[in-house]
Amino acid sequence: MQEFAVLLQALAALLWPVFAFTTLFVFKKQLANLLTRLKKGKLLGQEIELNESLEKLQQAAQDAQVEVAALPQPSPPPKSEAESIQDQNIAQRIIGEAAISPKAALISLAAELERLAREVLATTGHLRGRRFVPIQQAIAEVHQSYGLAAHVPSSLHHFWDVRNRLIHKNEGTNEDILRAIDSGISILRALQAMPREVNVVHDPNVPVFSDQALTTPITNVHGVLLETHSAGGVSKTFRIYPSSQSHFAKGKQVSWEWNMSLVVGQAWYRDPTTGESKEAWSSSAEFIGRHLDEL
Repeated sequence: MQEFAVLLQALAALLWPVFAFTTLFVFKKQLANLLTRLKKGKLLGQEIELNESLEKLQQAAQDAQVEVAALPQPSPPPKSEAESIQDQNIAQRIIGEAAISPKAALISLAAELERLAREVLATTGHLRGRRFVPIQQAIAEVHQSYGLAAHVPSSLHHFWDVRNRLIHKNEGTNEDILRAIDSGISILRALQAMPREVNVVHDPNVPVFSDQALTTPITNVHGVLLETHSAGGVSKTFRIYPSSQSHFAKGKQVSWEWNMSLVVGQAWYRDPTTGESKEAWSSSAEFIGRHLDEL
């Protein structure tokens, strides 16, 4: 009896591949249809979920743009030729790229949003010497300390979620990517229109003196004269700060950054307009702002 059981086990082991092959051959059409339905069901679920994300992104982008448009709009400050060319063609360049490669255009748009978020951090004094800050962190920091239009952070969150799905997970079609680009450009324009103080280098190397008669030069620092435009663009003032840095260039927008380990006492300078002796500062830390186009 034991020998018979062993024989049956051996026959089963031999016949199983034949049975499996026969089953696959006979029912191959039905199995193929089942696999296709399962795959389509998964893809359909992804499409529905992606479409919902795109709709949320579109609505958030529209809300952000409406919110920012209602804010007092600043008068544009003077920019260098390079800065003007860079700003005026960003959206047009991305749209042009989208006609050739929607995915490449989406990647470019995400990079521009990261750059702009970093610029907002820099101009509001929150970059603090960092070279890179993830966009979600940058927007959260600015929103916490500076205050953004309520829908700007949420619209960026939706954009980054859709961008990751389209780029890294390869979900969606070119049409879905173009929808994301359209919403992303609305967010870009909303961020560009956010009122914030702008500082432009008026004179990068102003001699400063330790006395009002301007007879004793201060040798370890010079003055950087900034043309400051208020957040609402209503007022323009000139301010001067000490710096030992040599990178400043006239006409460049600069970040609001300081070296608190170098503090310079009272100083005077000659007003470039009137020629009169004026107090530069009573006491000031070193200004080390970086050019925004080099961040």
